[in-house]
Amino acid sequence: MPITHRQLFCLLLPLACHAVRADWLSDIGHTKLAAELGTAMPTGAGIVLVQSEANNIVSPPNYLPQAGGPDPFAGIGTFAGKTFHPKSGAGTELGHAAAVATFFYGSGIGVARGATEIHNYTAIDFISRLTDGIAPEVFPGRVQNHSWAGSLGDAAEDLKAIRAFDFMLDRDRRIAATGLSGGSLAPLLGSTYHAITAGTRSAVHSQTGTTTDGIGRMKPDLVVDVEYTSYASGVIAGSAAALLQEAIASGNAAAERQQVIKAVLIAAASKQKLPQWQRDANAEPYDDVFGAGELDLYHAWHLLNAGQQPHSSGVERSIQGWDFVTTTTNASGRRYFFTVPEGSVAETFSVALVWHREITNDLGTYFSSLPDLTLKLYAASGFSAGVLLSSSTSAVDNVEHLFLRHLPPGQYCLEVTADTDAHDFALAWQAVPGIGPRLASRITGGQLFVDATSLDPQASYTLETAPDLTTGWTSVETFRTADGAPSFNHTWTSPSLPTTRQFFRLRWTPVR
Repeated sequence: MPITHRQLFCLLLPLACHAVRADWLSDIGHTKLAAELGTAMPTGAGIVLVQSEANNIVSPPNYLPQAGGPDPFAGIGTFAGKTFHPKSGAGTELGHAAAVATFFYGSGIGVARGATEIHNYTAIDFISRLTDGIAPEVFPGRVQNHSWAGSLGDAAEDLKAIRAFDFMLDRDRRIAATGLSGGSLAPLLGSTYHAITAGTRSAVHSQTGTTTDGIGRMKPDLVVDVEYTSYASGVIAGSAAALLQEAIASGNAAAERQQVIKAVLIAAASKQKLPQWQRDANAEPYDDVFGAGELDLYHAWHLLNAGQQPHSSGVERSIQGWDFVTTTTNASGRRYFFTVPEGSVAETFSVALVWHREITNDLGTYFSSLPDLTLKLYAASGFSAGVLLSSSTSAVDNVEHLFLRHLPPGQYCLEVTADTDAHDFALAWQAVPGIGPRLASRITGGQLFVDATSLDPQASYTLETAPDLTTGWTSVETFRTADGAPSFNHTWTSPSLPTTRQFFRLRWTPVR
């Protein structure tokens, strides 16, 4: 069917200006990582980018961060040092495009601020280049951002566009970020399997799951604390470009694979400001609202640089790392053993499994199948898997994700199993060492308070007291913060000020 510009829409109305608050860089760990790395901070330098936008004026189309074309032209102001390639012809500025670009690659502001070559398309032109003809066009660049949503007005055409998009990303090894719409999830491009979908930490995004090309797949993958999903998508795309630059510098081609970059970003996602985050069931890899959590470039960079660590049934791996390998249908799958050392606790442990669906193209008709992979974490000893601690077993998603708090010392086993042999997947995991929950007492205003911090909001705790360390302990309160307002902290108030010395301890059921 013919495609018209009225059938796709921006995730945000065009802006007259695009001022950007700076604290989002701190929120994603960019500020901390830049302070640590200095001049070695990756900026997306050398990575060619693609940006598509939904224009609302036809001639000339308003889709560019600044007016120009039809030939490549130099950026000015926020985009000084950039060269724009107006692939959809001469155009005028779209405020939305300029705002997204500022977060994506703006000079001195954007995450991929070191990128200098940007290829720009209208959304309709981009989709046409995907779906017209017998195969999608080969787009320039390695990282794409698409901050728009909509439909072609026909379910079959929407399905074809999504499959052509995923086919192109897989075939050409491109990394893409897409923003979610509000309300019900729009088919384009939120229903993608292979791109990274973006929401906001304020939850101003669709929470309905996919309805196109697979029902009930969980979206978004990541959230960012910015005002709109358009901006969040640009931040995620910029972070992917920074990590890709780092991957290229490592000299390991596997690190550049889009499955690896996506798995690293998901595994590194932070729940620090999301005490309400939880998976409802083993069959659901994500939180219903926040996906894997908030983008954390700091931990993602460290995870990526921990290096590739191949599966093994007899060799220990680090407490963080990644692998890119193929599946096996053997019952024990691919296994990765690691140990949380004595005297330490894994404050958080996060792992992501990412793979692509199989898409075949028959002269412009696309057929899709999805291998079923599962992810499990076991307590282990002597390279033998013991008690199953957690699993992610979605039958519809092409990502699995586990997140646990306060892993005690001991050996663990990650296991990836599949119903299909020889299918590529990426696995990324990260344990953050710490000491677990803490207790502190204080007397304020003539009252005794006991503060518990670094808690797992989903775990139940019992606060106990005793006059000395040899006498029996007495329970004074059992609590789970998720039963009220989920929090990492809890304070118990003594009904009276003790007249003698008291000791307090916190008890809970450990993961193992």
